[in-house]
Amino acid sequence: MDRLSPLIDILKDELTVQRVFLSTDEARALGRDADGDDDGDLAYERVKARRYLFFAALRDRFVLDGRPVDQWLDWIADEERLAGGRPTVASALASRVVEWSIRATDRKSMAMGFIAATARWLAMAILALGAWAWSRDLGPATWVLVAVGIAGWVVARLVARATERHVRATIAAELARHGAGTAGATGIVTSGE
Repeated sequence: MDRLSPLIDILKDELTVQRVFLSTDEARALGRDADGDDDGDLAYERVKARRYLFFAALRDRFVLDGRPVDQWLDWIADEERLAGGRPTVASALASRVVEWSIRATDRKSMAMGFIAATARWLAMAILALGAWAWSRDLGPATWVLVAVGIAGWVVARLVARATERHVRATIAAELARHGAGTAGATGIVTSGE
């Protein structure tokens, strides 16, 4: 890859601002297949090991630039088209940034996620209280607390699944609005992390 993609250029610029070194070999490795074997390529191994740092740098730049979702989706599609339709390391990172942005700006998914997390923590607290009641041999109170805790845990799981379905639908709607087609065409991961 003689010419770097706009995504790799942006990442390189942002890392320079943050005073993080990115070698030329690592910049080239960002253009390789995201799911490929390392084949003994140390630069590719380093890039894969530093992907969380790169994600944070791209996310910072994305937010600083005003969250240009359409432009980034165009760059992702172009890079993957040039790579034979497969996501590269850079396009996969950029796809995660776009997905994060869509998730973070959808109030309904944020509220549903908050409800799921709160229900899960309450269920864990009630189950712990049930364990304490069992250790004190409190009889029926133990079983009531355990039943309520299990019911809370089930509700939390159901809300979490509904949240994921909503997020997938929101991402698909954004991609359809952009005209990028399906989520698989841009490498956007629509499952929870």
